[in-house]
Amino acid sequence: MRFEAPSWPPECSEVRQAVIDALDSREWGRYHSTLCDHLQSQLQSLFAVPEVRLCCSGTVALEIALRAAKIGSGDEVILSAYDYPGNLRTVELLGAKPVLLDVSPGSLTFSSDALELAAERSDSGSVSAVIVSHLFGEVVETKKMRAICDRVGWTLIEDVCQSVGATHSSVVNPTQAVEDPDQQEMVGTNGHLATLSFGGSKPLTAGAGGALVINERSLAARLGSWLERPSDVYSLSPLQAAVLGPQLEHLARMRARRNENWKLFREQRLGSYPQWEWVVDQKPGRIANPYKISWLAQSATHRARVIELAETFGLPIGAGYRSFAKTSERRARKITSCEHARELGERLFVLDHRALLRDPAEIESLVRAFDSLYEASVSA
Repeated sequence: MRFEAPSWPPECSEVRQAVIDALDSREWGRYHSTLCDHLQSQLQSLFAVPEVRLCCSGTVALEIALRAAKIGSGDEVILSAYDYPGNLRTVELLGAKPVLLDVSPGSLTFSSDALELAAERSDSGSVSAVIVSHLFGEVVETKKMRAICDRVGWTLIEDVCQSVGATHSSVVNPTQAVEDPDQQEMVGTNGHLATLSFGGSKPLTAGAGGALVINERSLAARLGSWLERPSDVYSLSPLQAAVLGPQLEHLARMRARRNENWKLFREQRLGSYPQWEWVVDQKPGRIANPYKISWLAQSATHRARVIELAETFGLPIGAGYRSFAKTSERRARKITSCEHARELGERLFVLDHRALLRDPAEIESLVRAFDSLYEASVSA
C-alpha cells in the first residue's frame, strides 16, 4: 500500500491573494512595510507578549535571544544533549560554553527535575541561560523551569521553532488535557524569551524567516543598538510577512487536523509495532502541534532500513538529529552521561507532519502504509 502525503506548503487562496495584494500595493519593496507591522501585531496578540522582533531565521532569533541575555565569553548555557545542532553552535558562536543535560525518558529533552539538580550543583556558577526546545512539536513543561531560572538568576529561552501554535494549560498541575481556550496559553510564554522559525517545513512557513518573542521589555531594550544600524540588519522581508499573515489565521485549524489524525492513528495502530518505541506521549493539559512524530528503532541498522524502505510506501520519514552525547569535554560540559540522548541520536526516526494533513476519513491509508513498512523492515 503506497501512501500519498499532501504537498507542503499546501495550496492556499488567501496566501496567493496576499502576495498579489503586496505586489499591487508596492509594500513588497519598502524598508518599513505595513505587512511586517501587521505580522508583528498578530504574533504579539497570539502570544500575549509586550514585544516581538521579526528576523531572518529561527537560528538568528536564538542568537538575538542570547545577546539579549548578555551571553558572551566565559558564560555557560544549559541545553539538551539531544537538540537542533544550530542551538549548540550558536552558543559557541558567542564564545559561551554549552552545558549538556541528558534527555528524560519518554521525552525529547531534559526535565525540570534535571534542571533543578543542575541549579543545585556547586559548579553551576558560570551558567547564565537555559535553552529548552519543544522538539518535533513536543510540549515541554516549562512553568517549573521558569521558577528555577528566576530563583537562580538564569534567563530561560524557549525554542518554539518546531511547535508554533502548541499550547499548555494555565492551570497548575492539571489532571487531564484542558481543551478550554480560556485555560490554555501559547507555548513560548513561560520563558523570558522564545524563538520562532518560519523555515520551509515548519507549521508556519515562508521558506525562511523567524521571530523572537520577548516577555520582558527590559530584554527588548538591550537589542535596539545592536539590531538597528540604522536599518534592521536581520530583517524579515515584506513578502515573507505577507504569506505568513494568512497562515496564522489557519494555524489553529491546521493544528486541530494534525491532532485529530494523530489521535485516530494512535487508536488504531500505536501498539501494533512492538519493535518500534513511540518516544513522546501526550501530557495532561498540553495540546501539541505535531511537527515530527518520533519512534525509536531497535538499532541504528534497523533505523537505516526503515528510512530506506519508507520511500517505497510513500511515507515522509527521515532520521532524527545526531546527539551531542559524544561531544568532547573541551567543547561542552556534561552534567550526566547523556545515555538517553545517545540512543535518540542513533535510533530515532521521524514522520513529517504533512502526513497528518489528509482528511481524517482517509487515515486508513496512512495506517496501511505504516503496517506495510513495519512488516518489510522487520522481515528484511
